[in-house]
Amino acid sequence: MQRIRTITLTACALGMALAASVEAQFRSAVPVRSSRPEPKIEIAAFGGYAFGGRLDARVDNTLGRLEIADQGSYGMTFSFRVRPGVVSEFLYVRQPTTLYFKPLNTGVRDELFPMHVAYYQLNGLYEFPKGALRPFAGVGLGLVHFNPKQALTSSEWRMAANFSVGFRAFVNERIGIRGQFHGLLPFQFSGGGIFCGGGGCSVGLSGGTAIIQGMVSGGLVVAL
Repeated sequence: MQRIRTITLTACALGMALAASVEAQFRSAVPVRSSRPEPKIEIAAFGGYAFGGRLDARVDNTLGRLEIADQGSYGMTFSFRVRPGVVSEFLYVRQPTTLYFKPLNTGVRDELFPMHVAYYQLNGLYEFPKGALRPFAGVGLGLVHFNPKQALTSSEWRMAANFSVGFRAFVNERIGIRGQFHGLLPFQFSGGGIFCGGGGCSVGLSGGTAIIQGMVSGGLVVAL
């Protein structure tokens, strides 16, 4: 558990330091001159692959680990340019996946139920233009929804944070491609039960623990 907390804090610190570094570089860079004002709004759609997501838990009084299966993911962003080099962004990510449980005593992974994981995040990005190429880094905060696809099992909402690094490369004034990595960090669960229903809670937690997911993705971006 201590190791997971250390990884989470390190990832958050790395994301914030990287964002600050990018902002400093942008402030010291010579502005790129353009005959047209930069578009204020951008919309991007992307597909990718989400991985990670482990949680120490107890199922039927058996200690073990929950595992969110690594699966494909997809999402979109809606971005608004606050000023040159600073972008405010809404991020939506969805991952159809399956939740597994691996008992400590056997090490054999058993399927619990299909599940969708969805992130809703408000991000701040710093970028520095290099002509058509725009590298960026940022951090954000919002919600994550763990939604089991099993009757009579409740879903779970949690606060979550994220950090991101990536680029946008425009092939013309309006159309481009976007590639990125996101570190997705739901706030830690506390002791008690999760995924509860009419028959009680299917998963028990004995103490605070955290989930860390990562996602690589790419897609198209349109400037309006």
